[in-house]
Amino acid sequence: METLPFVFSLAAAIFVYAFWFNFLARKLTGPKVWPFVGSLPYLFMNRTRIHDWIASNLRATGGSSTYQTCTIALPFLARKQGFYTVTCHPKNIEHILRTRFDNYPKGPHWQAAFHDLLGQGIFNSDGETWLIQRKTAALEFTTRTLRQAMNRWVNRTIKNRLWCILDKAVNEKKSVDLQDLLLRLTFDNICGLTFGKDPETLSPDLPENPFAVAFDTATEATLNRLLYPGLLWRFEKILGIGAEKKLKSSLQIVENYMNDAIEARKESPSDDLLSRFMKKRDAAGNFFTSEVLQRIALNFVLAGRDTSSVALSWFFWLVMNHPETEKKIVNEITTVLSDTLLLRYRLSPVPGHRVEQKMSLTLFMKNGLRVYLQPRILA
Repeated sequence: METLPFVFSLAAAIFVYAFWFNFLARKLTGPKVWPFVGSLPYLFMNRTRIHDWIASNLRATGGSSTYQTCTIALPFLARKQGFYTVTCHPKNIEHILRTRFDNYPKGPHWQAAFHDLLGQGIFNSDGETWLIQRKTAALEFTTRTLRQAMNRWVNRTIKNRLWCILDKAVNEKKSVDLQDLLLRLTFDNICGLTFGKDPETLSPDLPENPFAVAFDTATEATLNRLLYPGLLWRFEKILGIGAEKKLKSSLQIVENYMNDAIEARKESPSDDLLSRFMKKRDAAGNFFTSEVLQRIALNFVLAGRDTSSVALSWFFWLVMNHPETEKKIVNEITTVLSDTLLLRYRLSPVPGHRVEQKMSLTLFMKNGLRVYLQPRILA
């Protein structure tokens, strides 16, 4: 008889949970959720193809291009840190990133996951801290000297490295991994523009750069923090195991590399972003510390690397599959570049020329970004 109350209580708890879970599962539009573990089993099974898995879930939603899922199917915990909304609908993206940007702060869950890598950089901050960096970056990117520095880095890496690699591949009739080459190109460019240090990953022998490898590893490990419940990665961090062990060792390599770059810029300032931020002050009126400068620089590296290379990869894939558009683009390029410079493989634009918004090159690039827009995950 003593066990009877316990059995009734257990049955009542199971019934209440089943009712709550059924109500939850009917509202979610993403992958199937299971009691207690939610969609974690599917997330774990697809961890090596996370982008393809997310894209397939988005396609399954039809025209909405938005779905919700839950990784912790437990009352209270689910709402606190288990719900995720994923979208790639252009209007939703515009609403989140532009129209009502102030309604979507990163929040403590996001900031805790990304803090070790990004600190209080522009991608991991809110309020006044974000605003100062946003205004500084927007102002600096419109200055003539920074634009000249950008042109210098891009032209040099294209002329002296990318073109040589592609020319050699054509002569030897060998295929190349264009996405890898573009990733190396944008990484070298953004590192040079951000802190004036060229990792030279886009070299003829395509070397493995310790900083680039460590940055990739740290980025992937940090992303895993966002995908899985916070309790899991915090437990791994305390024990120093799994992805957290890799993250710690990778961050050490990244921080050492950035420390060298900061010390070099203190001794010899230049026209890069790091040198410019070293002259700025935070919300309290103090100069940024070396640790904060590290994170600011890493945020810009993250912003300018994968985004540009992925956009260029999709662009060239689209051009390859649309020869009629390729012909239009080539004809336009020949009108922009002088015959002498074109024949000598020098890709500098004619002085004073600006690409008009109605040109096929610009429109096609923007269309590629629209069609292959990266999903936005809201925790």
